[in-house]
Parts: sequence; C-alpha cells; structure tokens
Amino acid sequence: MKIAGMNITYRHFPFRDFLDSMARLGVEDIELWAGEPHLYVYRNVLGNIRQIRKELQSRNMNIACYTPEQCVYPYNIAASDPCLRQKSIDYFIDNLYAALELGTDMMLMTSGIGDFSVPQEESWKYASDSLDQISQVAEKEGVTLTLEPLTRFESNLITDAKGIKSMIDGIRSPSLKGMIDTVAMQLAGETPEDYFSVLPEICHFHLIDGDGLSDAHLGLDDGVLRWRECLTSLQSYRYEGICTLEIMGFEYYRNPHEALMRSIRKIRELGVLSS
Repeated sequence: MKIAGMNITYRHFPFRDFLDSMARLGVEDIELWAGEPHLYVYRNVLGNIRQIRKELQSRNMNIACYTPEQCVYPYNIAASDPCLRQKSIDYFIDNLYAALELGTDMMLMTSGIGDFSVPQEESWKYASDSLDQISQVAEKEGVTLTLEPLTRFESNLITDAKGIKSMIDGIRSPSLKGMIDTVAMQLAGETPEDYFSVLPEICHFHLIDGDGLSDAHLGLDDGVLRWRECLTSLQSYRYEGICTLEIMGFEYYRNPHEALMRSIRKIRELGVLSS
C-alpha cells in the first residue's frame, strides 16, 4: 500500500505549498480535495486544471483520488428538492470530467444527507437514483466511484459497511465500489474485517485517528483509534491501494506540514508501505 497526502489539511495555504510539503516528505501520491481556494469546478476550472497538471508533472506526482467538496457546499444528491438534486448530480458529473482532465480515474462520492422531514427510505431512493445516474457516466468514461461512509454526525444514510453494500447491491454498477474511512468505521463500532467480509473490493482507504465520540479527524496518535491494527488488517487482506491521511481541524490547518510529517513518520516506522 502507499500513503497519500490530502490538500484539505492545507486549505488555508496555496496549493503549491501543499505540493512542496509533499515533496519534502517524500510523498508522490495525493488525494485532491476539489474545493476553494485550490480547485472549484465552477471557477476558472480550465486554467486551474492546467496549472495543477503543470505543478504535478514538475514534481512527478500522481493524483490517486479526486474528491469534490460535498459536505459544506450546497450540493446534496439525497435532497428532496428535485432542482437541488439535479444541480448536485450535474456538479458531480462536471467534477468527474475534471478528474479525467487531471489524469485520475477515481472519484470519491458519499450518499449525501436525507431531509429529516421525509422518511429515510425516500431519501435513500433519491441518493440511489442520483448515484445510479453518476455511475452510468463513470462507466462510460472508465472512472471508479469510491463510496465513502460518513459518520452519524454527517449523514443519516450511509454510515457503515452494510450501508455501502446495500447501495452497491442496489445500483449494480461495476464503477461503484466501497472504501473505508477509519473515523466512520470507529463510530459505527466496526473493524476493517467488517468491510472486507461484506464488500467484494475495497478500492480506497482514509486513515485518520478519532476520539470515539465525535467526527474529529485527528493526526495519528492524537486520538484513541487503533490505527496500527487497521494497517495490519489491510496487510492481511493484501490491500494494495492508497491510504490517505485526511487530517482536519483548526490546529492542523495552522501547521499542516508538521501534522502530516508526524503521522507519516509513524506509518513508515511500521514498515507496511510499498517502495
């Protein structure tokens, strides 16, 4: 497996600073968070894509996964409002094409959040229909959609391994696959084995520490999550994909290089990464 940095931790720094930091840390793979001020699909997207490609090429770096912002911006594929839902579907399809222009064939998706004024089953159907439409485009373009579980503080739809399996089974698209986020996993009382036992393939992995009480995405050993055991489990299942450090929080935003450096050093000490 390989480690990847994520520019969401550097959201208050220029994108170039993030890449320079990754280069100093010896990280060649990144997960590109597509959000302001680094890249937003509806602001100067062609110019920004061109600049990002140039910056990546000059450092021999690779985008392992493209992750559009979908928890803060006004896009929600499970929304009851049909206009908002269609706007959200269009947003993700536009991002899918941006991902292709950047040379990556993996894009992260979530279920969105259902309106609390309607039955959960209705919101599930909206999310499923939306993901089905996006998956059809992904199939045509050769893009893998990696479906991330959110925490119970972020969504009332997909928050665990069984939810991912249910959505994938319902849509039946070869482009839609499952992934693990360790904080969502921790809060659902799960382990990596719960994911590997019900999903045919795990194509992506978010590695962060958690406090077990909130959706805090902490640097490694800043919480109580047994992340070393998670990496051992991944090894036992011969996971060969990317492990992204999705570290978030104001203190980390102030000094992201230090936060990533500490966590990456701890992972490298385990000797689990590919050369």
